[in-house]
Amino acid sequence: MTQSYVVRHFGFAEMAAGQLDDARQHFEESVRLRREIGLRPGVAAGLLALADCAFQAAERPEEARKYIEEARSVAEECGAHGILRWILESEQEMA
Repeated sequence: MTQSYVVRHFGFAEMAAGQLDDARQHFEESVRLRREIGLRPGVAAGLLALADCAFQAAERPEEARKYIEEARSVAEECGAHGILRWILESEQEMA
């Protein structure tokens, strides 16, 4: 679990630096690790990070929507209400 958080935060640092491809790779690895250990709220949060990254890469709006939809589904399934609020906020920003 700790490794998934570390990798995710590397992704945030890369995204802040404008290195979106590297950020995406870190977020994907974080989601993979979280799926592996069954950390469903963490999976939803990781998918949201992937959506935000795809949205910042303006040429990938369909990819952002796909990640948002999956993040919402996972968050609803596991009752991650805080992450659902983050998803709604992100959707408003992406609109």
